[in-house]
Amino acid sequence: TDKNSVETYADAMKYFVIFSLLILLGMVFYLDLIKHIINPAYWVGLKVVPVVLWSYVFQGIFFNLSLWYKLTDKTMYGAWFSIGGLVITLIVNLIFVPTHSYMASAWASFACFSVIMVLSYLIGRKYYPVPYDLKSIGFYMLLTVVMLFVSHWLKTGTTWLDMLLNTGLLAVYCAVVFLRDFRALVRYKFNKNTLQQPS
Repeated sequence: TDKNSVETYADAMKYFVIFSLLILLGMVFYLDLIKHIINPAYWVGLKVVPVVLWSYVFQGIFFNLSLWYKLTDKTMYGAWFSIGGLVITLIVNLIFVPTHSYMASAWASFACFSVIMVLSYLIGRKYYPVPYDLKSIGFYMLLTVVMLFVSHWLKTGTTWLDMLLNTGLLAVYCAVVFLRDFRALVRYKFNKNTLQQPS
């Protein structure tokens, strides 16, 4: 395995997660504004949005992880993951839709992608190990969960005040990203460009 390649894959995964979670936070934090572009009759179903967004994040991670079975010509695993995901989705829907309606379908998608994401990572370590920065990925996921909890816990019911609070939380997330992962990258790029300039 080429060292530069696997490090690039690892970096791509980390930054994908960072920006996916940023989008998730933005969507959830400003949902009270975004909802005005849809019919008010559907507002009652907006509680499904955070679950669906997390499912999309896991789906994206799974898509990034899928390179291992493509590069090692073990694409049959892709079929097995798809079948496993289908089985999980069907079981959750059949059991819980009668009592929990569309929320069950959202959680079925969440369960499907979270399970096949983990399985793909674990099996991929055997055939094409990539040094994913699990510490950073876990940190940003935990930070996102904490911020969603804080936003919900401090919700006032006053739209402008809630938007102000959520904007502050989003700014904190961006500041953490910059200080933790982008400051050194920007400094490296700047120094590299400076050294390459002709004297």
